[in-house]
Amino acid sequence: MPQTHQYPMITVDNQVDYLQVAVFEVDRLDHQPSTPEFDAWVDQQCQLAITEKSTPQWEARREAVRALLRKGGYKPSGRSKPAQEYLVRCLDESKFPRVHPAVDCLNVVSARAGVPISMLDRDAFKERLAIRLGKPNERYIFNSVGQELELENLIVVCGGENEEKPLGSPVKDSMAGKIDKTVSKIVCILYAPKESMAQELLEPWAQMLHESIRRFATLDR
Repeated sequence: MPQTHQYPMITVDNQVDYLQVAVFEVDRLDHQPSTPEFDAWVDQQCQLAITEKSTPQWEARREAVRALLRKGGYKPSGRSKPAQEYLVRCLDESKFPRVHPAVDCLNVVSARAGVPISMLDRDAFKERLAIRLGKPNERYIFNSVGQELELENLIVVCGGENEEKPLGSPVKDSMAGKIDKTVSKIVCILYAPKESMAQELLEPWAQMLHESIRRFATLDR
């Protein structure tokens, strides 16, 4: 995996210079059902996440991620909480989502790391990924029933023809960017506050996610 801070195809707007990201691509995505080996791995990771989320370190990251979103003027509350908080609540309720092996890898790493992560169709972008704050009146559909997420002041990752179309965020990703069974190449973006999570602390989680997707969710497994 390339060093994610040297990822050549991403630009981060100066408005969000307080944001730390780790970014990588994975090709040859497989869409076969999970295996018993993978199910056991997910169960193990969920148990680790249950233990870790009770630690002061995890709670500090939760607060830091919320503060990260507030810096741009966004209010991370209610249905607009950072994505990993939803995953941890699912752990508490014994309803951890099982969606697709690649997405499941993301979910367990996000819950353990305490940071939100986007997983998007690489072909939904052109040459570059651009990260900025959402503009007034920007929104996108984030689920199959057509619900919309208001994006004003939210950190968004954009692509499309002019690198201006919001496709993902630390709260919820858009339906336009999410993977389906036609997708063979994905890009993952881990979001963290620069002031409290240096690149060397974020990189191991990116490496873990990259390796787990390769191991359990690609044609190379």
